[in-house]
Amino acid sequence: MKALGQASTVDEVEAEAAIRTVPDWANADMRYEPGISGVASPAHRAVDSQNWFVAKGDAPASYFLKILHADQSDFIDLDRSVTAARQASTLGLTPAPLWHNTEMSAVVFNRLPDIWRTARMDDLLKRDVLESVIAAKKTFHGSKPLCETSTVFDRIRIVEKALAHAAIAEVAADGWWMRDCVGDIEAAIAAAGFDEKTAHADGLASNIMIGPDGAVQLIDFDEARNVDPFYDIGILLNEAFQFDSEMQPALEIFEGQFRQTSLNRCRLYGIADDLLWGMWGALMNKVSPRGGVEFLKYAQWRLLRCRMALRNPHFEYMLRTL
Repeated sequence: MKALGQASTVDEVEAEAAIRTVPDWANADMRYEPGISGVASPAHRAVDSQNWFVAKGDAPASYFLKILHADQSDFIDLDRSVTAARQASTLGLTPAPLWHNTEMSAVVFNRLPDIWRTARMDDLLKRDVLESVIAAKKTFHGSKPLCETSTVFDRIRIVEKALAHAAIAEVAADGWWMRDCVGDIEAAIAAAGFDEKTAHADGLASNIMIGPDGAVQLIDFDEARNVDPFYDIGILLNEAFQFDSEMQPALEIFEGQFRQTSLNRCRLYGIADDLLWGMWGALMNKVSPRGGVEFLKYAQWRLLRCRMALRNPHFEYMLRTL
């Protein structure tokens, strides 16, 4: 690990500046090292920020410093993210944020011990893990509302504006068709109605940590806001499973029984979420200076899954049965 004053790269200079700003660390012997490398595909993790493991003196690295990349400033509200993480931490769902600085786009968390590991998609196929993840999400659903309420469709419109500003007419040859179909999904869900609950609103397996005896923690609350809870569950199921028969037991865990209308809603939300992140990946491929991250590959995968789901013969049926 490096001591303060040993920075040799631009990223290390930024990390040291953030560390020096933390009040409790101003006169301490702080050390740091690179955390998790950003990768978009095949796993998607640490893409929005650079991160560092931080330690006091020779003690183990028990802090996690996260600094958002500038190209994410239009999509992530750090204050909202920290507020959500702090609320979740009081429920025992995530490590507590200790400090943040909006101007530096930096936040420090307690770091989980090394015995904890990042979940993989195959972990979600295990009944006990899935039950724990759904229980954590339901606990957060029952907590007080956050300051922002927005749907996946609102998020799509934000990315659409950014695409237009970047002079990207279409993310794919059939992008207009996918967008029209997702517009039909929005209209169907609006007509059916939905509740708004506090939610993690992140379906990535990489934002779930698994600890001793199968304990689970949710991490990365950058997407957290008030949403339809079936969106929160739907994007998790979209990450973990391919087939309806695999999703049914998860919905039984969530609701206490299986309802076809709930599965249809989850499926439709998964389609919309794939379009959102496919569009985002195409945008990042054009505007982000981080050429080493496979944004285009990620975009193509999410758009492919969106396209395949829209071509499912049951798509129109799902729209009519919410």
